[in-house]
Amino acid sequence: MDKPNISPEKSSAMQILLAADASAEPEALAPLLSSDIKVVNIDPKETSVETAQKISEGASAIALLVSAKSGISKGMIDLWNYAMDRQFPRMVIVNKLSMSETDFDDIVLIVNRVLEQGVTPYLVLHDEVGEPTGLISLESREVHDYSATTPNRYMADSELQTLVEEFASEYADQLSAFESDSFAHGLLVPILPVMESKLIGIAEIKQYLAQIN
Repeated sequence: MDKPNISPEKSSAMQILLAADASAEPEALAPLLSSDIKVVNIDPKETSVETAQKISEGASAIALLVSAKSGISKGMIDLWNYAMDRQFPRMVIVNKLSMSETDFDDIVLIVNRVLEQGVTPYLVLHDEVGEPTGLISLESREVHDYSATTPNRYMADSELQTLVEEFASEYADQLSAFESDSFAHGLLVPILPVMESKLIGIAEIKQYLAQIN
């Protein structure tokens, strides 16, 4: 018998569940996002339905933190399937992008294959040695520059806009199937990069979390 598609009960206070393998070090990210974050380290081998139910109790949304260096474990897939079946608002956050052989785009492909189809509102920008320096919004073509002490935002130049045009067009096509509140209703799944040391992605993640009532 198929599992019923049950929407999660809303708690009186918003709480975000940040779930990850220990290798992703979620404790470093949590205080940068919110004081209402519950951090759970997942057993990479398995997450039973009973365990998923226990750790997600009272959660308003679930953020799965994936290390680009260690990828997605079976335990993470188990928890994600539980959240998806119950239509929790959910997102995937990708960290450990510095000096990693696997980049953000690689993890996006894996997420789409083993979890579910998500959307990427931002692409990662890199410096000459391949280190992340900021993001570009595929919706506005605005650069979110974190290379300096004070973050800066400005429109991408024509060359960069041309480079991301295909990705931006695909993103627009994906968004056309959703409403503005689709994330809050567990229908739209954003995949977002983060680099804690430079605060890359923190404000962008918070914008999504702010949609949860």
